[in-house]
Amino acid sequence: MKRLLSLFTLLIFVSCQQNEKSQIIESPNKEISEAIEVLIIGTFHFENFNPENNGDVIEVNLPDVLTIENQLELEKIAKAIVNFNPNKIFLEYPFAAQEKVDSIYKNFTSTDFSKVKRDERYQLGFRVAKMIDHEKVYAMDFRTHFPFDSLMTQMEKAKQYDLIAKDSLEVLKIEDFENELYSSNKNLSEMLFYQNDNKKRKEDINWYLSLANKGGEKGNFVGAYLTSEWYRRNLYMYSIIQKEVEQEDNKIMILAGASHIAMFKDFMDYNPEWKTIELKDIMKE
Repeated sequence: MKRLLSLFTLLIFVSCQQNEKSQIIESPNKEISEAIEVLIIGTFHFENFNPENNGDVIEVNLPDVLTIENQLELEKIAKAIVNFNPNKIFLEYPFAAQEKVDSIYKNFTSTDFSKVKRDERYQLGFRVAKMIDHEKVYAMDFRTHFPFDSLMTQMEKAKQYDLIAKDSLEVLKIEDFENELYSSNKNLSEMLFYQNDNKKRKEDINWYLSLANKGGEKGNFVGAYLTSEWYRRNLYMYSIIQKEVEQEDNKIMILAGASHIAMFKDFMDYNPEWKTIELKDIMKE
């Protein structure tokens, strides 16, 4: 009888252990199913419509977002984002200037965005945040060193003429393609879909890893330094966003230059707690 009781007790213990293990195995799946939805929107900088404001390496003739057609398209995009209903909106403002951003946003009352400056943070970020009645928007930019001129100098010193030619050809190729795109009859939404295309994102990251990282003589690491600074900038920005997201947030939106979003997408693909959502997906709904 004692042996039967001992055996029965052992079976109950083993069964309890198996249930506990099953719960441990299942818990990560529960976390993934409750992942935060992150709407990532990469964009060209609207202010670059004026060549004097263009600080990018690539120079193209960008569309004017203040036209009637583009304002209507921005309203359409904004309404789709409002339906997505993010808890927080992150914009490419300097992180250290959050108080200034708070003041700008608080005092922003315009409802006619055709009279607001060409800036995606205003034209799309503020527009959506005001429509949802958010109290604030979140700054997340962090600047690091970007020694592009030094990289070009060191590539010449190392006689990496094939690499320099490759860089020039890539720039011309992008400029030609984007000039054709922006002068076409495609609407603003389609232009933004292009900025968020996976192929383009891979090309953005590839420039740093396959071209810039190789720049310089064997003992000179200016190319690797530039690449690491680009990664550092985006990792810091991603860290800022992570720290601002709270337990009650189930949806957020990140609006930034397309090259930043390419990096964020890469980072977030390793994060089972976050699920990326594309603009083209919410525009279909």
